[in-house]
Amino acid sequence: MGRDVRIKILDAPSVPQRQVLVIQTGATSWMEPIRTYLSSGILPKDKAEARKIHHKALWYQIYDGVLFRKSFLSPLLRCIDKEESNYVIREIHEGICGLHAGPRMVVAKIMNVGYYWPGMHMDVVKEIQK
Repeated sequence: MGRDVRIKILDAPSVPQRQVLVIQTGATSWMEPIRTYLSSGILPKDKAEARKIHHKALWYQIYDGVLFRKSFLSPLLRCIDKEESNYVIREIHEGICGLHAGPRMVVAKIMNVGYYWPGMHMDVVKEIQK
């Protein structure tokens, strides 16, 4: 028995955009090659690195000049660099809420708030152990 799969193409996002606190960035970060490729189509000269950036860029989107990571089950997550990530970890773990939860819960809270960076779990473990 064949089953029909119905697909509906939406004109607008089904999940409303969240307002995320914008923190000023400093030096170049892990986001720059992806942002450069998405905004202007420029890849690094090294073929292996260019292939890696081209593949990674499928998971990212630029919205109003800010890089976001796409996901299947959650809204867009704002990408942040190392300095910003340390601030976000400290604020969620020790901040006004005083959560003091374990690493997995802190990572979940960070993603619920709307942030992303590669290596989130390892960075949270290191920061909590300080």
